[in-house]
Amino acid sequence: MQNLLFKILIFTVIIFGISCTPRNPDAAEEFIVNGLKVIVKPNRANEIVDVQLYLLGGSLNISEQTQGIEPLIFESALKGSKNYPKEKLNTILDRTAARISTNSGMDYTTMSLHCLNRYFDETWDVFTDIIMNPTFDEHEVELVRDRLLVDIRQRQDDPDSYLRELAVNLFYKEHPYRLDPDGTEASMSKISIEQMKNHLKEYLQTSQLLMVVVGNVNKDDLKQKVEKAFGQIPAGTYKQILPEKVEHNKPMLETVERDLPTNYILGYFSAPAMNDPDYYAMTMAMNILRWRLFEEVRTKRNLSYAPSANYYNDFANRAAIYVTAVDPDTTVKVMLAELKKMQGEGVSAKELKDRISMYITRYYLNNETDAAQASFLARYELSGLGWKASENYVDNLRKVTIDDVKRVANKYFHNIQFVVLGNPKLIDNQVFTSM
Repeated sequence: MQNLLFKILIFTVIIFGISCTPRNPDAAEEFIVNGLKVIVKPNRANEIVDVQLYLLGGSLNISEQTQGIEPLIFESALKGSKNYPKEKLNTILDRTAARISTNSGMDYTTMSLHCLNRYFDETWDVFTDIIMNPTFDEHEVELVRDRLLVDIRQRQDDPDSYLRELAVNLFYKEHPYRLDPDGTEASMSKISIEQMKNHLKEYLQTSQLLMVVVGNVNKDDLKQKVEKAFGQIPAGTYKQILPEKVEHNKPMLETVERDLPTNYILGYFSAPAMNDPDYYAMTMAMNILRWRLFEEVRTKRNLSYAPSANYYNDFANRAAIYVTAVDPDTTVKVMLAELKKMQGEGVSAKELKDRISMYITRYYLNNETDAAQASFLARYELSGLGWKASENYVDNLRKVTIDDVKRVANKYFHNIQFVVLGNPKLIDNQVFTSM
């Protein structure tokens, strides 16, 4: 009888212990305040806090006339707000070594705060006041506009920047992404302060925002901060619309003459976005292609020092092959032969296994910072998959097979939209439109 009672007691203790096992204190969580979703991931490994506030829409928020308005708005906001004039704002940021920055892209604009945990309360107030109460001093706005115009003009002076601009215009010719979030010289010159205020009033609604916070923060304290800062703005009725994927039915070539010591070549082709089941296989296909191009074009043949294959993270996604070469036809022939080789022969099991291991190692290294972790969670959330799906990223990469890689190579490695910046006389149209 005593043995039976003892076993019952032990069983009860085990069950009670399991039921009372605390949750992982470093697991990400979410909460919603006035329609604003906040994802918070504790990180007690350091004393850094990163806050990223996403204004959704990107190119969908602008027109031909308002291209560049969001960089102008938020860069100008960094010059002073209602409660933090420019000198006071800069003094606080200098003293605390905090950094507030903004970045605009095709899918969203981001405002970011990077600070030490002990200064989080103080810099949070600065950060939120900049967003909620920018003063838009006319003199400061004009200084920001002038700097952004210089950046726009310099894009054509830098071959790589100009090449990317030309390639985006060709690839997204009939797509919302044809509108440049960073602006054009014509649009940036004419945007008024009144337009900036109206744009902010129209789009700054909590249903169109996402916040991600990573660092040594208390969830309940953060929730109170969010309620105080964003609890009074309109929730709105925004429903995220993901732009349609881009499909081209034939390869294209556009050449732009420029007197350069080499030819700059960039070819875009359609690729699956993060919410597409092909995303992980395409990730590895492009990673393997990048290594193969480097080996074949640079190491073996010495045709170029800069061959590359890139994969982006846009909602209407693309992949690319890039090279600079004095002999463009020969170089591109070699590159396209590698794409065709992957379509026909595929990859070996060993090569895929090795590349997956290397890629995952780099993934962990790249996501060591709080800012990188916040961006990673946000990309999953904004893709429509939800931030929790990010937990399966590594497992999904490990599940990619050699058949998957060959399949996506045949599905996506075609109808390449090439742009060449350099000497058109060296270009054979048939070479560039053969795939």
